Amino acid sequence: MALRDLLTALEEEGAAEHERAQQDRRRQAAQLLVDAQERADKIHQDVVAAAETAARQEAEDLLVTARFSARRAVRTARDDALEEDLGQVREQLLAVPGSPDGPTMAAACLHEAVAAMPQATTVHVHPADAATLRRETTVPIVADLEHGGAIAEDDQGRYVDNTYLTRLANTWPGIRAGLSSSWNQDS
Repeated sequence: MALRDLLTALEEEGAAEHERAQQDRRRQAAQLLVDAQERADKIHQDVVAAAETAARQEAEDLLVTARFSARRAVRTARDDALEEDLGQVREQLLAVPGSPDGPTMAAACLHEAVAAMPQATTVHVHPADAATLRRETTVPIVADLEHGGAIAEDDQGRYVDNTYLTRLANTWPGIRAGLSSSWNQDS
């Protein structure tokens, strides 16, 4: 083979080799692009999924917090209403002595207190009710209470407190529970 032919053959072979190498590089580059796109898609999906999960969790947390806050606000409003009612009842009870119903209510408290402590040696009442109540019992009356009702006391210091405010304090937990229970059934 002549030198020229040999050079031409080498040149053709080199060009073919170069073309194969170029095609391999193009295929590798194309595969790299496909792989990169797949990785980018996977990363994108992972990021979106993580963001969706975080957003759902945040929304759920906000909902739980909002529900808790709403329940607390309702509970606070109910507690405030109950305290206001209790205050109004106290005020009404403090106004009973000296009212038209005062003697009747005080007499009922006096009779209950003396019945609970038959050995009573004194009964304490509000000054506005004292005159009327002296006719209701043989037990000496002491007009020194600041609010209505009666306290029966024996000579050993034992006593039965049957005053309006004590009765309210004793019955209030049950009343409050009943009101709260009825409110819970309504909601």
